[in-house]
Amino acid sequence: MQLKNQTTFRRLLTGLFFFAFVTTVNTAFAGEAEGKELFQSKCQRCHLIDKKMTGPALQGVRERWTDSTNLYAWIKNSQSFLATGDKYANALYKEYGSVMPAFPELTDANIADILVYIDAEAARKAAPPVDTAAGPVEAKKDNTQLYWILIIALAIIAMIMSRAVKYLNVMVHQKYDDPAPDQTPWFRQRRFRPLVGLIGILLLCWLSVSMWNSATSLGRQQGYAPEQPILYSHKVHAGINQIDCKYCHVGAERGKAAVIPSLSVCMNCHYNIQGVSGTDPNYPKAVYDKEIAKIYSYIGFNPSTLKYESEPKPIEWVKIHNLPDHVYFNHAQHVKVGGIECQTCHGQIQEMDVVQQQENLSMGWCINCHRNSNVNFTTNDFYKPYAVLHEKLKNGEIENVKAVDIGATECQKCHY
Repeated sequence: MQLKNQTTFRRLLTGLFFFAFVTTVNTAFAGEAEGKELFQSKCQRCHLIDKKMTGPALQGVRERWTDSTNLYAWIKNSQSFLATGDKYANALYKEYGSVMPAFPELTDANIADILVYIDAEAARKAAPPVDTAAGPVEAKKDNTQLYWILIIALAIIAMIMSRAVKYLNVMVHQKYDDPAPDQTPWFRQRRFRPLVGLIGILLLCWLSVSMWNSATSLGRQQGYAPEQPILYSHKVHAGINQIDCKYCHVGAERGKAAVIPSLSVCMNCHYNIQGVSGTDPNYPKAVYDKEIAKIYSYIGFNPSTLKYESEPKPIEWVKIHNLPDHVYFNHAQHVKVGGIECQTCHGQIQEMDVVQQQENLSMGWCINCHRNSNVNFTTNDFYKPYAVLHEKLKNGEIENVKAVDIGATECQKCHY
């Protein structure tokens, strides 16, 4: 009997070791994945990992906040935490001058996942300093594939050890003439069939949800920030120099596409601006003067003679915000008629040195906006034909008109 108890204990110990190993690995990767999704939906509008934006860069945030309890309270409700008089929090608010939205819906586990993702992303972004004369150097190599190989190798070793323990147990039983225990795997035993069935159903549900999420996300590229032929900074132009987006993207108020500005638009300013001052360490002169020289090369302009001496060549910009071909979207309808700001869909574009797709641009995201957005109904002649709605506003039957009230969620509005 004692021998049987020892065998059962060894099996239990081996099983617990293997379960703990798999659970730890799975939790680490799942936590980072959950953190990435939460970061993109909650934090990315105002924060970058390695650069200041509307808010501070987030790499090293754990080190800057010595008390994790204070950090969690700050993330959940910054304005409430400021009232505690915390010196670091108040200095941070004074430096950036912007109010961080409250996130009471975030649990401590959610915040922990976000911080795990920030740490992992900061490690991936870590690279040697930029050589201002030669431009950025190659980024640190991603070791994700190596990690997975190591995990699989350890899993195989754990399985081999488990089999070895099993055979050793059989040999011990044979030595002491003790009847060998039933070697049928637990998941094949009759008493465990209901549990195996339940696990199978849960696994099927998980696979179905994963397949659905993967299928619905096809074609979406939230966070997409491709390398462009010219290192163009919207932060310099739209942010620091406060150039109106519609000065360059002239189609935003006039038609379906916002249009990419022509080289002649660039030359309106860069005919005279042939270099940067070099006083800002974030925009080294050696790097950005070369980027301006690229504009001259494309358009065939000689800055020494101030003359156009060769045929222009088009700049092959990489499109970032792509909608499916079966979707109709009109910039003028939203910008001119609806009065929607560029930042509503494109994020804080005036803070981006490198433009990336801020939102996922899914159908659900568009429909939610149409359901919640008020229409400038009374002062816009475009909406005069909606006599019934004007009458309801006048009689006080409704307080405002939302886009959904004028058919903005009907299928044929975007899929005709």
